[in-house]
Amino acid sequence: MPNGLALAVSLIVVALTFSYVVTVFLSLVVSSSHTNRKELKNLVKKMNLKDGDVFADLGCGDGRVVFEVAKYFKNVKCIGYEISPIYIMIAKLSKMVCFPFSKRVQIIPEDFTKADLSEINVFYINWGHKTTEKNKNLKETLKKRKNVKVIEV
Repeated sequence: MPNGLALAVSLIVVALTFSYVVTVFLSLVVSSSHTNRKELKNLVKKMNLKDGDVFADLGCGDGRVVFEVAKYFKNVKCIGYEISPIYIMIAKLSKMVCFPFSKRVQIIPEDFTKADLSEINVFYINWGHKTTEKNKNLKETLKKRKNVKVIEV
């Protein structure tokens, strides 16, 4: 019987392997489209967010857009929704490094189609060309809400 350390390492390897398989599966089902780091600063500057806005990146991946918005707009609450276990780990580690004690920046491991999005007034969407009908309907619903800005890439 393996000792406790070997068992812990084995469990971590199994969990990471499972997370990787889930991430690969999700990337096959839904097109992932990453925001280019070079274009990111220009994109964020053009967002024209105001103090008190609540910004959400629906499908935030590694959280790069959430963190850049949080750096550029100091009085905006920034939320990233993600369901991929690998991306969640990367985004949460990045948050711990960049915004370790900030409640203003959040990475939420939840399906945004099931989340309460009522407090959010600025949405960032970069889903690529291959998206589900459920996501398309959600996007149209968000665009119809009063005082809501939807930024699509």
